[in-house]
Amino acid sequence: KPVFKVGNLSIPLTGYDFTQKVGKGSMDGVTMGVRPEHVLFGELAKKAPFKADVTVEVVEPMGADTLVWSELDGLPFRFRVEGQLQLSSGDVVSIGFDPARGSLFDAEDLRI
Repeated sequence: KPVFKVGNLSIPLTGYDFTQKVGKGSMDGVTMGVRPEHVLFGELAKKAPFKADVTVEVVEPMGADTLVWSELDGLPFRFRVEGQLQLSSGDVVSIGFDPARGSLFDAEDLRI
């Protein structure tokens, strides 16, 4: 089964449409992107194929939505929550996502 490894994280790529291009080759220089709206939060995150806890760094209210800036294993990670949700810097929250909805990019920033 293909896995995207970065830092201490192992993110399963089951269901990712382009795993045949990734194969069992090196992931050196490969970056994974996940749209902020595809990240699940709180109770919904428990059902996601990949889950983790992150610490909130910055909360950016944008009306109906709020963007949350955090780090995932030392890497920048952003996600979106509903605008009425009260979060503060320093809060530890559960997030999750389906890696099949993400995108992998090679060292030249081309989608794999």
